[in-house]
Formats: sequence, C-alpha cells, structure tokens
Amino acid sequence: MRTIRDPALLRSVMDEHRLSGRFGEKTEAVMELYRFDKGEMICRAEDSLDHLFILVKGKVKIYRVLPNGKSILLRFNNPLSLIGDMEMLGDLKVHNTVESVGESLFIGIKRQALADTAGEDPAFLRFIIKHLARKLNTNSSVASLNILYPVETRFASYLVAITADEHDRERIEELKASKLTEIAELLGTSYRHLNRVIAQFVAQGLIERTRGALYVKDIAGLQRLASGTLYS
Repeated sequence: MRTIRDPALLRSVMDEHRLSGRFGEKTEAVMELYRFDKGEMICRAEDSLDHLFILVKGKVKIYRVLPNGKSILLRFNNPLSLIGDMEMLGDLKVHNTVESVGESLFIGIKRQALADTAGEDPAFLRFIIKHLARKLNTNSSVASLNILYPVETRFASYLVAITADEHDRERIEELKASKLTEIAELLGTSYRHLNRVIAQFVAQGLIERTRGALYVKDIAGLQRLASGTLYS
C-alpha cells in the first residue's frame, strides 16, 4: 500500500465520482489516496483494519478461506464499493480476504479520523448505509449462485466479472491456465471438472484457449449463460 499525496489527483477522483461537496468539509479534509498493486492484499481475515476504504479505480476480489484451507469466491467489487465499513463501524475483525485484481486506487479514512469527523457526518453515514444495503443484496445473490447454480453458470459469471471494467465496458483479458487450480477451488469445483467446462466453452465459441492462457471471445454469450447472476 502506498499513500498518494496529491491533492489535485484526489480532487479529480472525487469530481469523477461526484463525491466532491457530497460530504461535510471535515470529512473531505481527512480523506487520502492509497494505491495497491496487482495481487496485493488490502486485508486478510482476522486483520484489524486501520482505514475505511472507498474503491475509486480498479477491481478487488473478495474470498473466504475455509477451516479446511480451501477458498470460496464471494464477489468482485468495482467502484464505488467500500472495504471495511462493517469492520470499522461494528469494531469487528476482518472476516474475508480482499485482494487487488490489478492496480487499484482507494480513498481512505483512518480509523481515528472516522471516529472524530466522518462518524459525525450524516451525509457520509447515509452513503455508508446505502452501500451496506447493496452489499447485503449482493451477498444474498452470491450465496444462491454458489449453492444452487451449476459450474457452467458460476464460471461464466466469474469470467464476466473479471472482464468488465468499472464502467461496464467490455475488455478482453487473458486468464493464465496456471491459475485454473486456484479458480476451481474458488468456484467450489475440481480442476478436472473446470477443464471440462472450459472445453465446452471453447467448443461454443465463448472463449479461446491458446499458449497456456484463456481469452474471452464472446462476453455477451457469457452474460447470457450467467443468467444475470454475477460475482459483482
């Protein structure tokens, strides 16, 4: 994590997301910019968070490590999602692991500043409540996805989630085959079964497999297969 001490960039980011003037002056005064690199952990389960983060650029992956050591994918978050809202307001330890998918940028508020200023700002608290409601709704959908839907739907949803940027524009990304074991675990299936699903998607023209990587070819087809139930 790197602190970006650039007031002009902070103001530009806030303007882009229509956050400027939305909160009290004291709240805006304690906001700072933070950058995370690809694959960097924002937080791990059982951590004690020192910041409330607002994702303003990039994407993060949220997953849970189970007692048996396996992991299960919960969701991907795009801007403007919050990290640490439940933990900071409820004085709780982190429950899930959050990882930056690519380079990501956050607005952060330190714990003490949240208690001293933002916690007394009605506009900021309404902002948090709105995002908590959205998070609860997403968690309910993802729980249904992981329990009730076949691997084909879950993998299609995963591919859609990682190939759409924060403005929902289509973007082609490669998926290294070396990560397939990890992805199979996150989706609650076996490496062998995931390989069968990949072969099926290749035959359907949804993806291409070449030189040890997967490439999304038909994002619209994957969206139809995902049935509107996404990890995001």
